[in-house]
Order: sequence, then structure tokens, then C-alpha cells
Amino acid sequence: MGAIATSEIFLFERFRLDRRRGGGLFCADENGGYVPVTIGSRALDVLSVLVQRHGDLVLKEDIMTAVWRGIVVADSNLPTQIFALRRILDQGRARGSCIQTVAGRGYRFVASVIHPAVDALAADAFYRPSAERRPITYAALARRWF
Repeated sequence: MGAIATSEIFLFERFRLDRRRGGGLFCADENGGYVPVTIGSRALDVLSVLVQRHGDLVLKEDIMTAVWRGIVVADSNLPTQIFALRRILDQGRARGSCIQTVAGRGYRFVASVIHPAVDALAADAFYRPSAERRPITYAALARRWF
């Protein structure tokens, strides 16, 4: 497998994937906030692998190893998880699926992905000159930027 991004939050289309503990997949609502999306843990793991390597072909074997490490599973498990992801991610999408199938080889996540530079934002907000200086928390940043 290729290099994996170090970011724990990924934005794409109207979704936010948060890979931190207690995170998950969230969809933008009409008020500009994010609401949790009900999705199985294996589908979320598959999505994480694909989003981290967006634009690249990810071999089926690499996904299987990352998601089902040390577990023997039927070959149908991966297509089942991909189907579940497409049902959620592609709803209302006009340009085909976010997940492209490369027959016999693997999958490619083709939606544009943004890695918010949360650490850079925190440093910028913390060191910005102002009359009042106070430490900024990640929760405050999340409310402001996500």
C-alpha cells in the first residue's frame, strides 16, 4: 500500500469522515452542521482506506488486509461493503459513483477530498495578535470550521 495521510479528518462532497476515536461518518445538514450517518464498522474501515488514498487504485487485497487483518472472510464481503457505501455516498449524486470499480483489480475513490489543516488553524488562532489571548481548544475549532 502507498503512503497514508496523517490527517484524521477528511471532507468530501457533503460528508465528513472523522477517523478519531468516537468519530465516524457525518453528512452536512441544511443548517450547515453535520449529523451522524449510520454505517457499519467494516464499511467505515473500507471507506477510510479508500479516502486516505483517494485518486489511487487500491487493490482488493490491500483493502482486505487493512480491514480484515488476520481474519479469513468470504470474497463477497468487500463488494457488500462497497455496495453499502455507494448507497449512502452516491445518493443524489449526478456524476456517477464516488467509488470507481477497476474490474478484477480494486477500487478508486474519485471524489475530491480535503484534509483540513486543523493543527495549522489552531496554531494560527492561538498566535494571532489580539487584545485577549486565551488557549483554543479543538472543540472550539471544530464548531468554527466543521
